[in-house]
Amino acid sequence: MKLNWLAPLVLLTAAGAAQAVEVSSTATFTTDYRFRGVSQTSGDPAVQASLDAGFDHGIYAGIWGSNVNFGDSDNANLELDYYVGKYGDLTESIGYDATLYYFQYHGYNDGTDIDFFEVDLRLSYNDFTALYAYAPDYVNSNDDYHYVALDYSTAVTEGVNLDLHAGYTFGDAYEDNEYSDYSVGVSGSAAGLDLSLAYLFNDLKGSTTSDLDDNTLIFSVSRTF
Repeated sequence: MKLNWLAPLVLLTAAGAAQAVEVSSTATFTTDYRFRGVSQTSGDPAVQASLDAGFDHGIYAGIWGSNVNFGDSDNANLELDYYVGKYGDLTESIGYDATLYYFQYHGYNDGTDIDFFEVDLRLSYNDFTALYAYAPDYVNSNDDYHYVALDYSTAVTEGVNLDLHAGYTFGDAYEDNEYSDYSVGVSGSAAGLDLSLAYLFNDLKGSTTSDLDDNTLIFSVSRTF
């Protein structure tokens, strides 16, 4: 089960052997790793990296990693995400992006398995991007998970963008604790670096602690090679 993600990657690599492949990597430092409004590092900084391969016809595959800390010494300390997908244009103004993810967590001392698959579907129109994400077995819990979001990004000056986000988490995995998350930020590039500053807030209530879901200001810097 844990190695099912290898099959599409192997097929894509084989298909890409006969065509042009563009490979890139990105390194990122962020003051807090937030996933849909909730900290994955207990409010601490994270160092992240990705390796991506782009093939013809908008097909791509990659791996992304980050340190994590869910607030318990027995918990995972490393997240690795594997993904394959395809993007393209439906019309001159509407684009799509479909991605299959496998989220994998390492470092549990008690053998806990919270790895899971997720499908993300995106539609973009001008400065707007809509997302629907679905996991049939979220964190290996036998409960389904749904996430919808709308993002808006537009240039406010030649080198600075305004970034707005609103998302909503629901499904059996969050049956008694559905919540919304929001962010307002700016982003841009300087000296070969991608920079972003954003304020995140949400209405999550329940069992999570304040350092996982409190309102926060996050600064991130990344470099793509």
